[in-house]
Amino acid sequence: MKIAYKCARFFAYIIEILIVYILEQTPNLIFEIYGVRPTILVLVAVMIALFEGHTVGAVFGFFIGLLLDIGAAGNMGFYSIAITCLGFLVGNIAQKIIKFNLITSVAIASVFVFAFYAVHFLFEFLFCGYVDRLYSLVNHYLIAALYTAALAPFIYFFTKGFAVNIKYED
Repeated sequence: MKIAYKCARFFAYIIEILIVYILEQTPNLIFEIYGVRPTILVLVAVMIALFEGHTVGAVFGFFIGLLLDIGAAGNMGFYSIAITCLGFLVGNIAQKIIKFNLITSVAIASVFVFAFYAVHFLFEFLFCGYVDRLYSLVNHYLIAALYTAALAPFIYFFTKGFAVNIKYED
């Protein structure tokens, strides 16, 4: 019976990921700030890793990364590798270091969102040698990181609804 609840919870996560992916990829559906849209799937990966641990976080991170790689026009494979590592690290921190609630989950999500955008900036601009690095950092990556991190409480409660309510009780 316990496996049925786990499968139902994972199925709910997959539905959540697909819904958020469709919302992100639909033009003009999510409000833009200075032409920048958030990457909400990064938050979903962080929250799933917080609730489920490093193995499940890495698996769902890889799935989310594949979806983002399909929808992105940049380096193929970057999102898969980055979000898999992100899910694994967040899951390890959640299991070994912190006791999470709303405040710590939002703080961890914000830190890892900024880390994700920093790594993305490194690979997309610094290693490729583009000219307007500072402009891109301030006007695109920083705004996108702040916008994404601001949505963390909403994604926390949405994901917590699946993680807490679909559990096997002894």
